Parts: sequence; C-alpha cells; structure tokens
Amino acid sequence: MNAKKYKKYRIVVILMVVIMALLFQGCGKQKTKVSVRVAVIDTGISTNAISKEHIAEGKNYVDTKLSTEDTYGHGTAVASVILKEAKNTQIVPLISNVFENGKIKQVDNDTLAQMIRDAVDIYHCRVINLSAGLVLDKESVRRAVEYAEKKNVLIIASAGNDYAENGAVRYYPAAYESVLAVGALNKDGTEIAAFSQRGEWVDVYTVGEQVEIKTLSGNTSVGDGTSYSAAKVTGQAALKIENDAEITVDELKKMLSN
Repeated sequence: MNAKKYKKYRIVVILMVVIMALLFQGCGKQKTKVSVRVAVIDTGISTNAISKEHIAEGKNYVDTKLSTEDTYGHGTAVASVILKEAKNTQIVPLISNVFENGKIKQVDNDTLAQMIRDAVDIYHCRVINLSAGLVLDKESVRRAVEYAEKKNVLIIASAGNDYAENGAVRYYPAAYESVLAVGALNKDGTEIAAFSQRGEWVDVYTVGEQVEIKTLSGNTSVGDGTSYSAAKVTGQAALKIENDAEITVDELKKMLSN
C-alpha cells in the first residue's frame, strides 16, 4: 500500500471510530425500559381474570394464611384497568379487604400504613394504587405516605364517590399533598362525574364512567367510580416509568396532572 492510499485508509478508519463513539454515546443517553411493579392495595386479584404472568407475589394482610386470590372483585377490576393502560406491568396484590360471610373485613390504619411501607421496601414497587380512602387523617398512614415519596414511589389514590351525599369530605390518602388524587369525569370526558369528589386537592380527572373492567370470572363488564379513574392514571404512570426508569415522583406528578 503506497503512502497516499495508506493516508486515505487511516482517515476512513478514524471517521468510523468517531461515528461508532457517537453512536455508543447516544445509546448511553437513551432512556432505559423496565418492567414496572405496581402495588394494588385492594381486595386481591382473580387469576381467572388476570394472567399469572402479570401477577407478582403479594400478601394477604387481613389473614396471612389466605392467598391473594380476590374474593370480592374490586381489586381485579382495578388491576384490569391498569393493565389496559400498561400491558407489561407487574401487579403486586396486597390485600387490605376480604369479602367474608357477606361482609367486608378490612385492615386497621396501622396495618394499612405498614402495607404502604412494605410495597416500597419488600415488594420494590414504583407505584402504589389505592382505590379506597379514609375519612380522617391518620398519623401512621401519613408518615407511610411521606416515606414512599422519599423513596421515589408514587402513590395514586381515588378521590372518592360521595360528592352528592357529602361534597365537603376529603378522603385520605388522596388528600395528602404528596399523593396524586384522581377524580372522575363522565363517560364523554366533558365534565366531572356527578359522584366524584372535587376541589383544589384533587390533582387530575379522567373518565370514570362506563369503564371497561374484568370481573372475578374473567368476563368483561363496565363500572363507574374514581377507583377506575385512579387505576387509569396508575397505568399511565407505569407506562412512563417503563419508558424512563430514572423519572422522579415530582416529574411524574407534573406530567400526569398536565
């Protein structure tokens, strides 16, 4: 190879090295996709309705001897709405309510607070869905919510469905500042649903009427409620985290509120 050809060959090689370096640098800046774990603190999940590949190991906090199989249907419906928004999500069923002998049996406030902490520390969830609420501000629950925020875990909670009967009531944890409170719009998305709580403490509204859900048997039905609005936003949050594992709680709240 003569000097002229060698010089031209060296230039080509250098250009290729530079291009490869730029490509690798660009890859390094790409957002990392992850399989997002979402805690659903609710009545459990029916394996007849939700594929086992989407159900991670959870716990029954009402009775630890029991499984996380849903006995009522609410948790299953919520999980189905989440998965419709973000199909790759791993749902962690943490049971706070069990339907037993015609009645709902539920955990106390301190246990609920522990469930929130366990969702963060034991089950490593990035999002916690709580489609339920307390009328009173309980210190143990408030501190657990604050702990989740410090750990960069977003809690999304339903605002409540009692506006017609008691429009002034605020439900917790939705009413806590660090929690994303979700209200419901009517089926057309044109106005707030008649049943939905509202006010400056509610962060975002989305359709909560005639929402497609799965029943315990796996059949498709429709339901109304801020539970399903919250589930929709939870799915949207999971999708954003899936596309950007480094996203913060504050960034998520701003994006979802907008």
